[in-house]
Amino acid sequence: MTPDMYDDGPPSPWGREQVDLSVYARRIGLRDLGSGDPVERLRALHRAHVGAIPFDNLDLVADVPVGLGPAEILRKLSGPRGGCCHEHNLLFGCVLEHLGYRVDRIAARVRLGGEGPRPRTHMALRVRRGTHTWLCDVGFGVQGFLEPLPLYDGATSHQLGQTFRVRALSSPFWTVEVYQEGHWTALYHFTLEPQQPVDFVVAHHFLATHPRSMLRRTPLLQLTTPEARLHLRGLDLLEIRAGVQHARRLTRMSLEADLACFGIRLPPDRLSDLERRLFPLPLEGKETP
Repeated sequence: MTPDMYDDGPPSPWGREQVDLSVYARRIGLRDLGSGDPVERLRALHRAHVGAIPFDNLDLVADVPVGLGPAEILRKLSGPRGGCCHEHNLLFGCVLEHLGYRVDRIAARVRLGGEGPRPRTHMALRVRRGTHTWLCDVGFGVQGFLEPLPLYDGATSHQLGQTFRVRALSSPFWTVEVYQEGHWTALYHFTLEPQQPVDFVVAHHFLATHPRSMLRRTPLLQLTTPEARLHLRGLDLLEIRAGVQHARRLTRMSLEADLACFGIRLPPDRLSDLERRLFPLPLEGKETP
């Protein structure tokens, strides 16, 4: 399988020509990306990506530069690492374009976890093929969906014991919601206006450098498979399996093994740096509380 196997149009401003489909296929565990019904194929691709590549903000926490070139993203995500929303969805969008889907990168304001105005820093994908249109998002992290959502007002989807809904608000705004604790909670608001690569360069710069960026404050890891959700925020690790929650705290001794649960392996120097950030030693001369 060659990178340009399915290309029959002009070069993409998003750099799809830089993505080697054979490398990506191995990473998500699918032997053949290009056969079968396009609707079922998209579901399988989305599910395989989310289940194989974790949401992972460890580079931003450690102030390690993250590039947004497709080849650079693929090199990182094809190893024992994950990435943030821009990395995931930029890569996934390029793969889908290779396979003949029409892809618009759209910007969203994350609503989960707080109120008040939010910048449009999240990326999602509007994907079209024939008469079908979907909202795809392989990089939302916690509470994200495993399979694409049909993109029309009132569309619902039941996945992993959760129900998601897409709603059209006052034009041109849309929202995607999850039903939890007896009510609908907005994950993010978005419009269908296609964005340009430079728009996400700016958004990524904010997420990677601004002191109020939630992705710089503490480790956030998420892995969703058809069997379970695994979520880490700071030192709190939560596993949800068959509707049952198991929670515990990370320790210095468990850190490497706990990262491996997400499929993440860090070089010794990076692991030591993360250990120092999460478990700082008490200052000399001061008692440990």
